Amino acid sequence: LERSQCDGCDLIFGPQKMLRLSAAELASEYDWHFRAFTESYSPVEELRAFALLQPKVGGRYLNYGCGGDLDGLRTLRAQGWDVRGFEPSDRQVNDPDMVFQRREQLALERFDGIYSNNVLEHFRDPVGELTFMASLLTQDAKMAHATPCYEYQYEFTRFHLAFYVGRSRHVLAEKAGLRISDFMSDGEFRCALFSRMAVPSGHHPPGQGG
Repeated sequence: LERSQCDGCDLIFGPQKMLRLSAAELASEYDWHFRAFTESYSPVEELRAFALLQPKVGGRYLNYGCGGDLDGLRTLRAQGWDVRGFEPSDRQVNDPDMVFQRREQLALERFDGIYSNNVLEHFRDPVGELTFMASLLTQDAKMAHATPCYEYQYEFTRFHLAFYVGRSRHVLAEKAGLRISDFMSDGEFRCALFSRMAVPSGHHPPGQGG
């Protein structure tokens, strides 16, 4: 697997074969991946990312890229939290009451916080994805995105397309109209807390028309 590193922001990205696939081709790759492999899953880090949002009673929250195992969502719902997931890649997910599968449907919703675990490293367009997520946030809402790939780890799979080493996570946040307000590193649990930049009067953050 050959990857490149950006001199301007330190991001490690690739392999190019995956980055050049069409959306349909990439969806097919993931479809076969989910059919052939069963990845280990533990909701612990997912729940830690959610907790970093400091959720409030009555708020709506979204697990972006929740995958096919919904134990984490079920745990939070059993605790009384209003939480839903978004999973566009795993076609075996079939729970419309709990999981959005279409971006067009998700774009109509608003949330008081968004979190993810082991998702950012799969994005071919990290700035576009983060900007889209920011457009789903209510006023003063935050996002918590956890991945060990804030370092160059778990590089042995072609499905990991971005490693946010060095300055890259801060550059990513800035390009999406966000800032990293906190960063936790506890062993392999690494999680960045994103919040909106202050917006000058008369202007609108990305994704917020006016």
